[in-house]
Amino acid sequence: MTDQISFLIIGNGIAGITAAETLRLEAPRATIGVISEDTHPVYFRPALKDYLAGRVSEEKLWARPAQYYQSQQIHFLSEKVTRIQPAQHTVSLQSGAQVKYEKLLLASGARPARLRCPGSDLPGVFTLRSVEDYQAVLERLPSARRVVVSGSGTLALETVETLRHRGLQVTHLIRKHLLWSEVLDATASDLVLQEETRAGVDVQLETEITEIIGSRGQVAAVMTSAGERINCDLVLVAIGVEPNSDYARASGLRCQRGLLVDEYMRTSAEDIYAAGDVVETIIPGAQKARVIGQWYPAIQQARAAAYSMLNILDTSRPFHSDTFYNATFLYGLPFASVGLTNVKGYRELVAEPQPRSYRKVLLCDGVPVGMLSLGDRKHTLAFKRAIDHKVNLAAVASSLMKEDFDLAAYLDSLKVPPLQLGVQRTGDTVIREAVAVSGNAHGLQSGENPMLHELSSSQHTEALLVHVADPHVPLHIAETSLDRETLVTIGRQPGVDLVVNEGSISRRHAQISYQDGHYVVVDLKSLNGTFLNEQRLTAEQPYPLKINDVLRFGNTVTFCFLLRPLDFDSLAPARQKLAGPPVTAKRPAQKLDENLLPVGAAQPLPSAIVNALKVTPALIILPANAKGGKKQSPRVQLLQNNTKSVTLGRETGNDIELSDLVASRRHAEVFATAEGFYIRDLGSSNGVIVNQSPIDRPYRLSHGDHILLGSTIIFFVDLQSGQEKTSKLHSMNVMPPVQRNTGTNGKGSTFAKPPASGTETQARIPAAPPARSKQTAQPPLPIVICPNCGVVNMPIARFCAGCSSLLHAS
Repeated sequence: MTDQISFLIIGNGIAGITAAETLRLEAPRATIGVISEDTHPVYFRPALKDYLAGRVSEEKLWARPAQYYQSQQIHFLSEKVTRIQPAQHTVSLQSGAQVKYEKLLLASGARPARLRCPGSDLPGVFTLRSVEDYQAVLERLPSARRVVVSGSGTLALETVETLRHRGLQVTHLIRKHLLWSEVLDATASDLVLQEETRAGVDVQLETEITEIIGSRGQVAAVMTSAGERINCDLVLVAIGVEPNSDYARASGLRCQRGLLVDEYMRTSAEDIYAAGDVVETIIPGAQKARVIGQWYPAIQQARAAAYSMLNILDTSRPFHSDTFYNATFLYGLPFASVGLTNVKGYRELVAEPQPRSYRKVLLCDGVPVGMLSLGDRKHTLAFKRAIDHKVNLAAVASSLMKEDFDLAAYLDSLKVPPLQLGVQRTGDTVIREAVAVSGNAHGLQSGENPMLHELSSSQHTEALLVHVADPHVPLHIAETSLDRETLVTIGRQPGVDLVVNEGSISRRHAQISYQDGHYVVVDLKSLNGTFLNEQRLTAEQPYPLKINDVLRFGNTVTFCFLLRPLDFDSLAPARQKLAGPPVTAKRPAQKLDENLLPVGAAQPLPSAIVNALKVTPALIILPANAKGGKKQSPRVQLLQNNTKSVTLGRETGNDIELSDLVASRRHAEVFATAEGFYIRDLGSSNGVIVNQSPIDRPYRLSHGDHILLGSTIIFFVDLQSGQEKTSKLHSMNVMPPVQRNTGTNGKGSTFAKPPASGTETQARIPAAPPARSKQTAQPPLPIVICPNCGVVNMPIARFCAGCSSLLHAS
């Protein structure tokens, strides 16, 4: 095989698909390939316990829409990788074929550790990991009365809790003397085990299964290391995972249990990276390594690896998997942890004992290295902020665990930067630092910045609520824009502005509005509360929001409040450092009326169409005026998450044909991702204008965005943008062209080196029509108006798209 892929990914789980989608977004012309034995599409693994409990349907498990790889023009190959040849930049497959790559990501995940004892292969013994495992368990549950669960981690604990809620008798066998010993100490473990016992679970510590006894070909009992026989109908095993790193170890890459990587997610071999459950994380200060095996760190590692492969990873404030914020429930007790929580040799500060509550922080020479909260999660994010930035807290150590001590305010007074919730690309930190100027003026709160206040009231910012993904909640909520003129209601009932479909959210939970130069949040007497930086808000009282504030609605759904600058003229020094295209405004040039059309449109849409638009994203196309200026009726193109990409252009065969001489034959494309819908230019002569600004990379659309293609006006409508974006996936039958073709008719590809742009690696990419030159970190270029016919043209156009007149004198 002579074909060479720019970015090749081994693995089809959440790490692999996250990396693929990040690479596609940042390098839209690069060739991307995914190889995996598992053709099963990626699913929300943390939601499997809720699927077992009957709280989540199978449709909600799938994390990406059907045919996702096809829609993103990502090649998928169902094969087993047997070996890597790092020096030759090739991957060998079980079929004997080879694939050449320029950069390679190993995201092959992990497999469940299995019992090695007599009877472990009997029907009724299940090792929990995949959707199929849980489907098989659900089939047997109606006839089961007693279940034995073996495992010391959160998966075993969640399984025990779910089965008890379903009314089954459960015995929980824990190999060690602690539950989840990598994180919980003896006190925390004991609190959780008491909750288990109180719920009627038979808990046995330091006990393992030595034999599984069958009767009539089915499980009948287990024998334990304590010599006890326990009768049961099912045995569920959740004793950990083993990284799928055998092929990498055989290829000479540095491994222990899993692959070892540096802060750039690079392995020991050149141009080879790794992310997710296949990675083993070295824990600083603890003198040990750990396979984390959790959802959120896998996503962040994948993004870091993708940015690193593109040479745009910001390492000034890196995301560390060992200090990620981990929030969940342990048998009904709210739990959160950061960093090292169960290691010896550090100073421990423990809060005053409270019923069903335990909090402690670990300090190393006054600097916090870990925090654990069980039963009460307040202040955990503030401690993460201190851990992220290595703040010495020795001066306030005696007050840290007191109820009335406000750590967040103390960090504000020291002007400590915001906490790190994820990885950053080059340029993101520059924007944040450009606006985060220290100072206490304008009557602001402690630690608040005057420039942030100016930005919050400026017309040159866009306010956003960005969902912080929780690995235990199967929600994927689109980035939500806030408007100064609009009151945004958050809740669970249909019809609110931001629908959050999660059990702890009230029907009308909270509101966000703009008052007196600030965005403010108000709790609407919700049952489970609204929290600002982990402090519960008093109902019906307005609280001003600051950049990077963390809002939690109910028990688990968290958002970060951000202000995105839209005009960097006042930030010239930072602007010159930015990598990437200029940020474009998302404010439409025209307002939509109650018919979801621009004021003054030719005619309203039929009521049936308007009703459809209330639940389905769509493009509303206002055709260019016909001769004589007569307005034409609008057209509507409904979009679904599983919709194939929609092409727009003047040529017959486009999904949306534009009767517009100014439009190119294939002008633009709208496509779906997990985050929402994007539009990109297909090398048109006059470009794609969104909200009066040209775009030169895929642009994420928000409700009300105004798109101009030639003389054709298009509005993007998405009234349900706040709802989760999950769809049922089916098996992918995507067999990409692996052999290299030399044709240029669209079925084959030729390859050429693209110019270095700072946002794409110098990799081989498919040949494409000439694209507009990227003016990275520059303001939008001025338009050129034809002196002959008055048609607006992009500055790179040599001839007018309307009358073909020469625009620039030679």
